[in-house]
Amino acid sequence: MAGTVSELEINRLLDPETISREVVEEIKHQVLGSIENRKVFDKKIESLEEKIKKEKDSVKLKDLKLLLGICTWIIGKTKEAVDLLSEIKTRKISSYYLGKCYQELGDYKNALECFERAKKSDEDEFDICMDIAETKRLAGDSNEALKIIKNFSQSHGDNAEFQYQWGHCLEAQGMYKEAMEHYERALQIDPNHAKSLFQMAFNYDMEGEDDSAIEYYERCVKLSPAYKNAYMNLGILYEDNGKYDDAIFCYEAVLDVEPVHERARFCLKSAKSSSEMFFDEETSKKQGQESEVLNIPISDFELSVRSRNCLEKMNIRTLKDLTRISEPELLTFKNFGETSLNEIKAILAQKGLQLGQSGEGNNNEKIFGKKTGASKKTKD
Repeated sequence: MAGTVSELEINRLLDPETISREVVEEIKHQVLGSIENRKVFDKKIESLEEKIKKEKDSVKLKDLKLLLGICTWIIGKTKEAVDLLSEIKTRKISSYYLGKCYQELGDYKNALECFERAKKSDEDEFDICMDIAETKRLAGDSNEALKIIKNFSQSHGDNAEFQYQWGHCLEAQGMYKEAMEHYERALQIDPNHAKSLFQMAFNYDMEGEDDSAIEYYERCVKLSPAYKNAYMNLGILYEDNGKYDDAIFCYEAVLDVEPVHERARFCLKSAKSSSEMFFDEETSKKQGQESEVLNIPISDFELSVRSRNCLEKMNIRTLKDLTRISEPELLTFKNFGETSLNEIKAILAQKGLQLGQSGEGNNNEKIFGKKTGASKKTKD
């Protein structure tokens, strides 16, 4: 857990004359690792905004915009940071963080231009070269990214970030086993390398190896600052394994930092609802009977040819599938009208069911559903 910092300490670190990437990382570590520190930092941002409004000197104004641009990037306001840093992109450090902003926004061309400009005075600057390689990989050019990375194999082979970037390039090329070996090597060098921990967890997660995924996600969220996506994915895994209280803790941790995070709010509500359910023997028996009913195939019922064809095209095979879709969603499909709708509602009524009663329409299933279809997990 990061210690509490004072406004005086923030002011000392945020000096336009001495600001560096190392200092920014220190600030980011402190600010994102503590709610109290974030409050202090928010006040500093407000102070910078007020000073910018009043400052008349052009040089001092650029200094203030540099600091505010970096501060807004730290707290995730990337587009606002771009507007500020674009005005002073001739400065090396400003160009670097402008590149980070463009990378996060998916504007890889501009990101590369900024990173190249940031390293002009130091052609062998390892960390910026890793940013360039990462950007090229994200842009789909993993071969070129790998070339850049391999240039440092002799000088930085024992660097965790180097091993991570190499592994991610191999993963992008479908070489998953080799990629995992590089992530493992990164963690041997630095057991707290967050990006490697997350990628290991995510890959195990996608393979359905829940125990291993949970182990690595748990290691990831213990770091300061912790990965928001690691908390989200870990929470979902906890839910899958019936650990609702642990899942609630994960979602609340995200909301503590980002109160308007929609997915965290949705998942928190779901986890709380699940944790409040009480299953006694009679309920379990009833659920077993309901499950049998829900698994009855649509083909067991007499339906019109039009209705049957529409349901087949929608990949609706059982009564359970029907309880997951709402009336409006059904009616959006071509050739499915009120007559077909009434037919469907009638057969559901025979079994004491109704459309949409599960509360999970197809759209929610794709985003938040169990691991039976498209991934619900968030990549780093």
